[in-house]
Amino acid sequence: MRLLFASAYPYWPDNTSGRETSAHALALRLQRRGIAVAVFAGMSQHALAASPRTLVMRDETLGYPVFRVREPLLSYNDVLAEFRPDVAILPFHAPVMPLATLGMNAGVRTALLVTSVDTVAAALNPIQRPEMLLLACSPFVARRMEALHGFRPPVTLPLVEPDRYRVESGGDAVVMVNPTLLKGIEIFFRLAEARPNLRFIAVESWNISDDWRLTLSNRARALGNVELWPSAVDMRPAYARARVVLMPSVHEETYGRVVAEAQVSGIPALCSDRGALPETGGEGALTVDIDAPFDAWRAARDRIREPGTHRALSAAARREAARPE
Repeated sequence: MRLLFASAYPYWPDNTSGRETSAHALALRLQRRGIAVAVFAGMSQHALAASPRTLVMRDETLGYPVFRVREPLLSYNDVLAEFRPDVAILPFHAPVMPLATLGMNAGVRTALLVTSVDTVAAALNPIQRPEMLLLACSPFVARRMEALHGFRPPVTLPLVEPDRYRVESGGDAVVMVNPTLLKGIEIFFRLAEARPNLRFIAVESWNISDDWRLTLSNRARALGNVELWPSAVDMRPAYARARVVLMPSVHEETYGRVVAEAQVSGIPALCSDRGALPETGGEGALTVDIDAPFDAWRAARDRIREPGTHRALSAAARREAARPE
């Protein structure tokens, strides 16, 4: 079996969203099982500028070949011919659909992985061809696709390798990853303001603008109990400081990888009720209606701080992390 993960977007470590992080973990796991794996991806802006004449860069530093290309549509058939995949897996997103078509025309069985239920992305009409399979990254996504398209695709949950995230629990901070408006940064700052005796840590995303970083820095500095950490490949230092992870997302999360990563170490989560977050957190999380008054978030944060509640949620988080799926 030869498997290709393909996308028009930059790949790990240039882009470390949940989709790319999960693909990297899965590529390593499948390779250990004897499956030949490669990745096809767009070049980062840095690579585009540094190598203006290079069309395809073959990168072996991650332990498997990554073909980083300048013009995905122009290079896809060449990479297919070189790697000869049996199956290609692409994100279910309009910009990569031409790649899916090229692959199927070349005889490559193709799977589209749905990782977004954004109204534009998820409402894309699937290509009805026998060599194409649709996959969902969570049960929530599968249900949403059934509502949109009349069929429920099989679920392939993101892979979380425990040893990459396990820490000795016992931190003292509220930790939030990817401090953006859609992820609920306003609730994070309001909680920090309401509880000045507690520590709060916000870990930046990778593609943060200078203007937004300045905004975050100014607000953190004004409060005094907020630390702003740069993006990192290794999240264990952040989880080692966490007593709880905060994920008050406003948009519909299709999985909630940070919650699953933290549960490996028994770190409970405080989440909104958006998308897959309630089912990902399970009994190891407290969930708040995103439209609830702020007092509900403050009360939930105080409840998690209670020793008995925290012990119970921590034990539940470990059980959630050990679920067979």
